[in-house]
Parts: sequence; C-alpha cells; structure tokens
Amino acid sequence: MGIGRRWRNALVLGAVVGTAAAGAQGWRHVVEASGAEHGPTDLPGAVLVAGPPAGASGPDDLAQLSVEGLDAERALIWTAYQNGIGPDGSPTGAKSTVAGYDPATGALERSIDVVGKVDGLTADPERHVLYATVNEDANSVFNVINPRTSTVTAYTYTPSPETNSNGGTDAISIWHGEIFVSHSNPDPTDAEAAAVYRVRLDEDDHTAHLTKLFDIDASAADAVSGKRVKLALTDPDSNAVLPDSSPRFAGQLALISQGDGEIIFAKHRGDDTSLTVLSLTDNVSGNVPPIDGFAVATSEHGWLYIVDAGANTISRLSTDEWPAGTVFVTEPKDNANPLLGILDLRTGHVTPLANAFKSPKEILFVPTGDDD
Repeated sequence: MGIGRRWRNALVLGAVVGTAAAGAQGWRHVVEASGAEHGPTDLPGAVLVAGPPAGASGPDDLAQLSVEGLDAERALIWTAYQNGIGPDGSPTGAKSTVAGYDPATGALERSIDVVGKVDGLTADPERHVLYATVNEDANSVFNVINPRTSTVTAYTYTPSPETNSNGGTDAISIWHGEIFVSHSNPDPTDAEAAAVYRVRLDEDDHTAHLTKLFDIDASAADAVSGKRVKLALTDPDSNAVLPDSSPRFAGQLALISQGDGEIIFAKHRGDDTSLTVLSLTDNVSGNVPPIDGFAVATSEHGWLYIVDAGANTISRLSTDEWPAGTVFVTEPKDNANPLLGILDLRTGHVTPLANAFKSPKEILFVPTGDDD
C-alpha cells in the first residue's frame, strides 16, 4: 500500500502496471470524469533507481521528504526495502532498509536500517520525520525515523492490534492533522475488529495509542447504486487522502481492502464518519483487482514514481497531458495481471495503460517543480 500515503504521500496509495492499451470506452469515462482530454496511454519516462543498496531487495512503499543539509534539501524519494523478512517480522532482529534518493538522478542519498518488515512508509513534513509501520500480520510496531540523524524510535501499540495471533498495521496517512494506519490481517473471528486506526503518539513513554475509526463490518453506501451495504473486509492494506483535484471523494480518506477488491472512502461528518464503498473491476472478466498503489494527479504536469517490486526498481514517468484529477492505480502480480492503469471513481473500473512492469506496487505523484 500505499497514501502515501502524507500530504504528498497522502496523494498516494500505489501503482498499477498495464500490459495492454486502454479501450475507447475506458478512456471515455476518464475524459468525462475529468472534463479534459487524456494523455498518452504509454507514459514516457525511464528507470530512476536501477537497483537497491547492497544487500537490500523488495522495494514497497514510497514517500517524499526533504532533509536539512542533504542533497541541497531537495525533496527526496524514499522507499522501504523489505529484504525478504516475514510478515510477522521473522527472523527476529531482521532489518528493512529505508533509502532516500535524489528525485531527478536517482542517486542514493541516505540509507537507514529499521528492525522488522516495513509495510507502511509516509512523510510528516511538519515534523520533518518519516513514519514506518513494521510486520503487517503480527508483532507490529510503529516507528518514527529522523532522516537527518538516521535515528529510529520504536513505539509500542496500545491496545495491541493483534488478536488470536492475527493483526498488524500497514499503510499510514495524515488526515486532518492526525495519523491513521490500516489494520492489516484482522482476526477473521472478530466482526468488530478495526479496519483503520487513529494513532496518537506519546513521546514520553514511546507508546502509540490506537482508537478505531471504523469496523471491518461497518455499514457503507454503495458508490454506484447508493444502497446501504454491510462491509466484510478481510484485507485492509493501502490508504491515502484524496486531494482537492480528485473528481470524487476529495478530502476523504481512502482504504484499499486489497484481497476484497474494494476501496472504502471515509468522510468526516462532525463527530461521525460516513463510509462509501467502491467495488473494483479491470480488463479481466471476473477478476478481483488487488489494487496496491493509488495516486491522484494534482496538476496536468508531473511525475509518477513507481516501485516495481519484481524488478527491484523505481521508475519516473511523465504524466504530462493527463489532467489534474486523473486517478492512477497499480496491480501487482498477485493475480497474474500486473498493470499500471487509470481508475474511474464513478464505476470502479480500472483501464490499463500500456506501460509494463513485473509487479508494480506503490506510486507517488509529484507535480513538476516539486521534485527540484
């Protein structure tokens, strides 16, 4: 996932790689939703990072953050290499690699070790830190990374997101000034398990206090029919905050339940949260699209950074001529249909672009000029 975030990361939830050109019907929907002509179906660009640091592998999430005194304080592109670590953090003591790269040259500027398998990574530009969750299935921990000093401070969750050996945390977003994390691998026997948590950090005792935003079986409005439905989420994963340019759900928190092929949009309504669920389809009939990355263009001129976990690379593609409000998504190789595509927020249909990747995951949109 993605949400990365994130004000910049919050625009992001992942990337989708297309193996076939989009059909006319799919592009018509995109044009109607955005009110503008679409850009090229094969985004031009190049591989920015051709390989990981020595000993690292498996890039996953993306974030953007500048660091005082580093690389002329350009906003670096950060990713987390998971290095083959298990979803519960095994073997004990194994470390992920969080790496920051120059946004234009791909030069490695900083590398920081984090204990556990980093699943969520986002930036907090107000505090000048990175946040990282580790171990999506069990033994999860929240980390605050100071990239200037390369120090990592671990926070223990209370209450624990784990029940009956199930439950961890994944993607991270900053929404209305608060931190939210996806509750990954929730206990399937607990219908009231959280889908998303609000996180409050106590810097005195390094505790991350969790409160539930909504349940995995909460009530939601169907995004197409408007009818009330009951959720049955099994795989909360990526999340992101939609920018003002989004053609629908602007300002809302989006949660991707990857294995369920659904996106849940949360909206603040006073003290309450209202939910809308969008079911996904793609170019393969009957497929449940396992969306991983999600990014909304905030300008018609920008760069889309894409992690290809299958190739251990990060690419940078131009999105010029695609209008602000275009929703880019990715599907990794999980269902043998890896793609980068465009999501229609009215119908939930993903139309592939022509760019090909082995297993695209996180994506990050950066307007031209913000990568300087």
